Amino acid sequence: MDLITYTWESARTLVELGGIVVAVQLVISTIGLAMVLYKFVQYLSVSDSRFRATDQLIDQWASGDREAALAKLGASNFALARDIKFGLEHIHTADRELLRDELSRRGMFFLRPYGSLLRALEIVYYLSPVLGLLGTVLGMIDAFRQLAAVAGTEKGSSALANGIWEALVCTAVGLVIAIIFTALHALIQTRLERVSEETSNLLTKVVTTGVGRG
Repeated sequence: MDLITYTWESARTLVELGGIVVAVQLVISTIGLAMVLYKFVQYLSVSDSRFRATDQLIDQWASGDREAALAKLGASNFALARDIKFGLEHIHTADRELLRDELSRRGMFFLRPYGSLLRALEIVYYLSPVLGLLGTVLGMIDAFRQLAAVAGTEKGSSALANGIWEALVCTAVGLVIAIIFTALHALIQTRLERVSEETSNLLTKVVTTGVGRG
């Protein structure tokens, strides 16, 4: 049995046990997983090596090899490199405070896509355990309804036990999803903070590097 078949069979079994609530949880988690994969791929474009390479080009510009540094920045497919190029080209002609504000604006625009979908991921791990609790409550209601129907017979205890067991599946699924996506969200948030720090550092360095250099 391959992985896809095993995953499908496992999901179907969970839905059979937990009902519509588990189905909704699995759909939400699938969407959440797609968002996580998208974010991981997106962050590949802002690796630490790209920041280091851009930092070295600022140093190259500061050492006097300006034309070559600007040419490399302009040819880079790293969006922030082009903002760095803009800053270096205008460092001696623009008002320094206005340039600082403009670079800050460009930095925010650069970072905006990398902060997207984080709220949606928060909804996944907030909503999953709540849905699990809802499923458990609904399952317990159904279990007691069945218990009432067979009250006084030897099937009563069995009906209650089966009902409780099936109802708790919803809570278990919700908690597992919440734990996984809480960890994934934390990883992405940590990476975003790192990218934000590196971006701020480079844009600040553009302004400070030009001080006293004509």
